[in-house]
This record gives sequence, structure tokens and C-alpha cells, in this order.
Amino acid sequence: MYAPPLLATPAFSVTPASIAPGATLTLRYKIAGRTARARVRVDLLASDGTRAATLRLGVRRTGRTLTARWKPSLEPGTYTARLRAFATDRRARASRSQKFEVSAPPVVAAPGVFPVQGQYSFGGEGARYGATRPGHWHQGQDIIAAAGTPVVAPRAGVITWRAYQADGAGHYVVLRTDDGRDLVFMHFQDGSVAVAKNQAVVAGQRLGRVGSTGRSDGPHLHFEIWPDGWYAGNGSTPIDPLADLLAWAAG
Repeated sequence: MYAPPLLATPAFSVTPASIAPGATLTLRYKIAGRTARARVRVDLLASDGTRAATLRLGVRRTGRTLTARWKPSLEPGTYTARLRAFATDRRARASRSQKFEVSAPPVVAAPGVFPVQGQYSFGGEGARYGATRPGHWHQGQDIIAAAGTPVVAPRAGVITWRAYQADGAGHYVVLRTDDGRDLVFMHFQDGSVAVAKNQAVVAGQRLGRVGSTGRSDGPHLHFEIWPDGWYAGNGSTPIDPLADLLAWAAG
């Protein structure tokens, strides 16, 4: 005579199929089998198979559809939710998996003025944010323009840094804008920097002119955006500035 397994493959669903970072997942499951109770847990596996998070649901009754809600902390990407059930005496186990997505939040550009006031291009792949460099990666977007082209402040703010770095940024300034972000402008032409540290500026005010000072292969503005402060610590890092630049260029 046929006897059902001590634990059968569970029913399991994860909704929604795509969430924003920090959103809540709803887990529905039903453990089947001859055992009256089972210990249940859910593992979230990243695309490389590593375990990103675990939810221990404890001992649950079988034969019933149960619901759990979970707000895991996950980076954008594709994940597999794997539900595992264990008989309380450890004589049997069963599992079922389902994939879901954590989508990246949309990039919303802040209003502002395009920094290079003249003909320009964004160059090739090597000019992009994230491009590889010897010993580091490119932290901003290069804007190629003729030497002497004016560079202006995209937003109002205060100049928090003005300096020269011979083996890197050349003449550069850092602008803390009225939206709290730090904008960094590098490789200004010799003698063209028109602002001083602690000076307040308005949107559209000239900061300097496109140059090729420091470590540079030709006239261009290297431009960075730091949402949490320029090298401020505590995980501060730049973001891809292209969305803002395109929005500013469009007016």
C-alpha cells in the first residue's frame, strides 16, 4: 500500500516578482507529508549561489497554507528564494525555490546648468564612469572640449576646496551645492580658476576654464558627483554623473 512521504515537496510562492530595495516580500507556503510539524526556513541566494539572507520561521504545522512577510536588506540583482522544511526528528527534509528580482531605484537627475559652456562631447568608453584605469577606476565623466571653454557651477553652493595636484587632478575645485551634494571639477586650465575656498557661488557662475593640467591626455573637464560628501568616509562614494549631465544639457 502506498504511504505518502514523511515530507513532500512544499508549495511555495514569493510575491511580488520584482521589488525595490528595502521593500517587503510576501511568502506563502504549505508543507505536506505525514509528519504533523516541520521546522521551516527561507534562504535568499544571490546569482552566484552565496546566501544573502535567511529567515527562520521556526516549527510550523503541516497541511496548512501559511503566510510570512519579510523585508530583507538586499542589493539590486536576481535572487532565488529557497524554502526548506525539516521533519522535527530530522528524518526527512524537502525544499522548493523561486526566483525574484530586486530592481535598482530610478535615477532622478537634479535640475541644474550644464557645466561646460561650449561645444563638447562625452568621449568614448574610456571617458565613462567606471572605466578601468591603471590601479584604480574612473570615478566621474569626462567632458571633452576645447582648451579655454568656460566651466560654470551647475547649482548654487559654496566652494569647499580649491587645490592643485600635479600627478592627478591638476587644478581642481569642489562645490558643495544647495542640494547637499559635492560636485568635483578637475584639470582646469592654468590661471583660469575664478573662485576661492569658502566662496558662495550661484548657478551659472564661472568656476574656471577647460584645461589639461595634472595627469591628462588632452583638454577636458573631469566631473564627479558625491551624494554623501567628497571623501567624507562612512561609505561615501561617487555616483555616475551622466544622468544629471544629460538632464542639464537638455535644459
